[in-house]
Amino acid sequence: MSFTSVVAVAVVVTLAVLAVAFFEPAYLVPTVVGLGVVGATPLVLQYVRARAAALAQGRRGARSYTVEPLSRVKATIEAHCIEPKPDVPELVDYMLQQAVLQQASDVHLVPYREFTLVRYRIDGILTDVARILPGVQEQVTSRLKVLAEAVIYVHDRPQDGRLDLRVGDRDVDLRVAFMPTLHGERVVMRILARGELGFGLTALGFTADQLAVFSDIILRPQGMVIMNGPAGSGKTTTIYAALRAVLEHSQHSTSIYTLEDPIEYDLMNINQTQIEEGQGFTFAHGLRTMLRQDPDVIMVGEIRDLDTARIAVQAGMTGHLIITTVHAKQAAGVFVRLVEIGVDSHSLASAVTAVVAQRLVRVLCKKCRREAPATPGEAAKLGRPLDGRTFSVPVGCPACNQKGYSGRVGIYEILQVDEGMRDLIAERASPDRIYRHAVERGMTTLIENGVRLAASGETSLEEVLRVLPPEQRGA
Repeated sequence: MSFTSVVAVAVVVTLAVLAVAFFEPAYLVPTVVGLGVVGATPLVLQYVRARAAALAQGRRGARSYTVEPLSRVKATIEAHCIEPKPDVPELVDYMLQQAVLQQASDVHLVPYREFTLVRYRIDGILTDVARILPGVQEQVTSRLKVLAEAVIYVHDRPQDGRLDLRVGDRDVDLRVAFMPTLHGERVVMRILARGELGFGLTALGFTADQLAVFSDIILRPQGMVIMNGPAGSGKTTTIYAALRAVLEHSQHSTSIYTLEDPIEYDLMNINQTQIEEGQGFTFAHGLRTMLRQDPDVIMVGEIRDLDTARIAVQAGMTGHLIITTVHAKQAAGVFVRLVEIGVDSHSLASAVTAVVAQRLVRVLCKKCRREAPATPGEAAKLGRPLDGRTFSVPVGCPACNQKGYSGRVGIYEILQVDEGMRDLIAERASPDRIYRHAVERGMTTLIENGVRLAASGETSLEEVLRVLPPEQRGA
């Protein structure tokens, strides 16, 4: 409750009680005193909370850490937990800073009966880091609630918050979600880098041919470009790089707007808007309003409903470039998905320029990878003969925390919409027919690009098979 709301409630209640006390003078003094205490309590709590947050802000990032092996991170976190009086603020600061330094995208605190597990998502894989004792976990959760400006005493319902962190010379945002479970509150923190995107299209993993095609479709004056892939596959990063490429190509003369949930990077010279569905500001509402702002290019974080889809399709046919994402198992399935939610197939065929599917594969550690021949099992799973070809495989060393991989790179397939495909979309053809048409017209598939990347030593066949289960390897 805001300060203004608290004052308004206090005034109304005071007047009501005084009106009652007017008829019973004996109760006037105790009533006023009691009312004053009750009315002051929210203000005192508000002050204490603000003061605690200010102190927390002062302590965050005050100490500088360097990246450490995960074995050392485990030992340090668990050593904090067994101290007679654990320094919880320092424990939380260390845990979060190491997550950022390890280039983790998420931090999970998973409560069990006898301990809480700390996990970092590194290169897309959840990695067990350390165990926190149950009593300390409650203090850690309370500390995170203070930092994220959540309600400390609420334990029986989900809460969301956010906090900022300074790591060396970097500022990062953390989106924090608290969820009640059988053994306590589970906490998941998404790490979002604050600041300008530091790389362009050439660093993402496109082949030379794909880069030329993708650059062509994003520089067209109108149409709809749809990114496809599961959560965490790098779609937003690709879109950000595309928007910056459009801006640079136009010498900053293009009006670019984004609708995002959440905003992950601060893009210079691009108008970014945060969706707030809890307050009624949805993608559809934002897109409808944004079209009155004279945009040339609009990025819509995700198409989730018919209203948003219809507005985006219409805008793509009337002089705007729309870049968005749609969830489907494969690129060819995007059209079926949009038709299923109610989009007119003929309008869809006219608006969409291309669907770009992408996945992220882990990059082999260059210090410990070794070569080995492909196995018959790998060839069978890939659905193509490998004839004993040699590929690199992961090993593990201190440089990669014994994982065998360090970093990730994208693999892509670009399904361009030509006249023949427009006819297929309009007649609501199956994803299999659309996919076969694209391959016949020369589309390089995700699985082909994965094998190419593995053959070059950048990743392994094992990793390609992990990110491309059978239903995503092509129709």
